[in-house]
Amino acid sequence: MKTLLRLAATASLAAAVAACGNDPMEPGPVTPDPDAPLPPADPAPARTTGHAELLGDWAAYPAWCSNTTGPERPITITLTRFEGYENSCAIEASRPIADGHELDLVCEAEGQQKRETVRASATEDRLRLSYPDRDGATVAFTRCPSDQP
Repeated sequence: MKTLLRLAATASLAAAVAACGNDPMEPGPVTPDPDAPLPPADPAPARTTGHAELLGDWAAYPAWCSNTTGPERPITITLTRFEGYENSCAIEASRPIADGHELDLVCEAEGQQKRETVRASATEDRLRLSYPDRDGATVAFTRCPSDQP
């Protein structure tokens, strides 16, 4: 019985050593030279400003800027929202395009959810929206002063 136990213990020990051991023909881990120059750092990822030039309140007519209710009020664009009179949209994606940004919107309008793409370009105090999903319809807006309610 002692011989059988010794044989089992020896076999277990041999299996454990074989599983952990390095092949003497394979090189072991290499320790880096502490005096060697460091590899160049990866460049920082490009930072995007999103659609910052679109942010703010925009109205079809400057006189509408002070309105807070009703259809004759400004639209509001934030980094994550596109808000209008009868719709409230989450900006799901914003991609730079040649003359502005293309926004993918998920909107709630009159109780219905709808996906829509809007192409937006802003220069100074003018915003132009183009709706490719609406046969390319375009709308122009004027930036409202930031001190409006």
